[in-house]
Amino acid sequence: MKRNRVRKPEERRRPDNLTGLFLLRSDAGGEAGPVMARIDGQLYVMVFTNAARATGARDTLGVGDARPFYICDANREQLLRELAAVGARGFIVDYDAHNATYSAAGEIPQLAV
Repeated sequence: MKRNRVRKPEERRRPDNLTGLFLLRSDAGGEAGPVMARIDGQLYVMVFTNAARATGARDTLGVGDARPFYICDANREQLLRELAAVGARGFIVDYDAHNATYSAAGEIPQLAV
């Protein structure tokens, strides 16, 4: 007998939409803004499926002044403008610094003009 498996929210999420994810945001002077990673010369914002994962990454990555920031419909467009302004190319979901792995990646969604 085949059973239907209920998927976890992070399994249902399309990797092209940042809504419902968390990022780490720093308010420290010249480094204010989302915590980013540079990979092969390109900037990527690190996002997480829940606040606990974001907080764990903050501690591991040594960005203690950063705090989890929830991406919702109300702040998504402003965030996308901010990411475009700094030249972010994409995003990485649930980066694990201990194992150098992540669960998904995608391009930064484009704003409708």
